[in-house]
Amino acid sequence: MSIKALQFYIKKIKPVSDKIPYFRNFAKIIWNLYWNAILALKSLYFSIDFKRIYWIDPQKIKLVLSHKPLITNEANLSQNKKKLFQVGSRKYYVYKFEDKSVYKAFYEHFVAKKPWNETELYSRVVNNLAILKNGWRCSSLEDYNHRLKNMDKLYDDIKKNGIKPQKRLHKNSVLRENKIKEMQNEIIIYIGSEGELIHYNGQHRLCIAKLLELKAVPVQILYRHKNWLRFRKEMIKYIRREMRGKAYQPILHPDLSDIPSLWSDKRFKIIRNNLSAREGTLLDIGAHWGYFCNKFENLGFQCTALESHEKNPYFMKKLKRAEMLNFDIIEKSIFDEDLLDFLEEPISFDIVIALNLFNQKIDIGKEGIADRFSFILRKIKAKELYLQIPGEEASQGLDDKDKRETENFSYRNLMERIMDNTQFSQVKKIGEERSCSIYKLS
Repeated sequence: MSIKALQFYIKKIKPVSDKIPYFRNFAKIIWNLYWNAILALKSLYFSIDFKRIYWIDPQKIKLVLSHKPLITNEANLSQNKKKLFQVGSRKYYVYKFEDKSVYKAFYEHFVAKKPWNETELYSRVVNNLAILKNGWRCSSLEDYNHRLKNMDKLYDDIKKNGIKPQKRLHKNSVLRENKIKEMQNEIIIYIGSEGELIHYNGQHRLCIAKLLELKAVPVQILYRHKNWLRFRKEMIKYIRREMRGKAYQPILHPDLSDIPSLWSDKRFKIIRNNLSAREGTLLDIGAHWGYFCNKFENLGFQCTALESHEKNPYFMKKLKRAEMLNFDIIEKSIFDEDLLDFLEEPISFDIVIALNLFNQKIDIGKEGIADRFSFILRKIKAKELYLQIPGEEASQGLDDKDKRETENFSYRNLMERIMDNTQFSQVKKIGEERSCSIYKLS
């Protein structure tokens, strides 16, 4: 809402509407009907539930949409920190959420423990009140100080109770937005052309959620860029056609998180709980779409993904950009002949993950495969290796010839070859999923 429109509302509309009995309740009913109709039509047109509430890690919302960049302090940001974002015929600027003056003020007050009147935002709003008779949607200094006291109450409430969707809040909750547009007042985000999450509404709650490091907050997605919708449709179609309706590993982008997957988060939790280090370098061999690099980068690891199979690198790059991640991608297989040239000099990682590189028992039993795998591991120096191999039921369905080739093979033999040809001296089974054991070698 522009300043002139807000001033007109405060001076002309509000004094009249407050005197009309039941005006606010009537306006709320009308707005709810209108808003529900808009969401229903959008859901029908795009085949996406726009009423759905997503639970999202607030740290993943790294960008913010600026309606009027030229009249805010954020306009002083250098152009390389901003980019243009278009919704229909409207153009906005997108920049880092942590660059918002409101976020900086909240950090100063709630983390650095400064009084409100010592923050930069306070001085700016007071100046606006003196000149424009408006600042931070307040018409007087008294209103502004009262609103800051409500921010303190809001912080205490969220710290104690977290953030819940508007419908689940009782009427007297500090978090309840007592406005006509009540149905719209969740934390709202847009999705940009590459899948980036862009904040649109609910800045105070999001600021506090970030500062308190809440694990998840309720969010509505009300706009998706056409390029993202195109990629989203492409991925869903590929999963249905080529992967029998299930992604290989969980997809962590919020707008794709409801796609079912063959593997769950269990393997990640098993490995995380057995790590000797809490930071360092990590190599994921056979990274598929980058699930483990995503998870471990968020834990503070510097990750590298090794993957070359068909369209996997394409989807991994797209998801990496959407999540605004930094891990490296090497488009090669561990069994590529030219990988040895690439690894001319030994490289070191603190952690190496190699999960189900061999899709069936017959793959491991083939002559030279295990020895080659061991040779590659000698070139890739690692402090810890996490290895998953197919369970015994992997041989089911093999023809008689393949069964004869593997009858003298055992997983103990594979482990012995790796232990004999690498620097690892200890091996321990740390868990399993879908009858596939996970081992830690150190």
